[in-house]
Amino acid sequence: MSADSMTPMPTSRPGRVLRGVLTGILGLAYAFIVWTAVFQLIQFAQIGIVGTAWILLLLPVVLPVVVFVAVLAVTRRRTLGVFLLVMLAGLGLSAVFWLDTLSYTLRNATTLLG
Repeated sequence: MSADSMTPMPTSRPGRVLRGVLTGILGLAYAFIVWTAVFQLIQFAQIGIVGTAWILLLLPVVLPVVVFVAVLAVTRRRTLGVFLLVMLAGLGLSAVFWLDTLSYTLRNATTLLG
């Protein structure tokens, strides 16, 4: 086995630029989810919340970051289509998780407040 066969296939420059642009745009969408989850956490924290509510409200802050990093790690050597599909699936998962958390906190606000 020669050393040439072990090197990864070079990616074209336009492909890398497009992948970078898509990563930036979708990264902003993930950041929006994190930002709104932090805003919700701050709003509830000003009122005063119990310990389990802290955990419940911190999860939608952490999950999109973990999903974004995992998607970048998993799709590092994949095609642009697979990258986009997995990135959008992760974004949908993060958005649904945040909406579920928002719904739960609004319905059960009295039990979360200290």
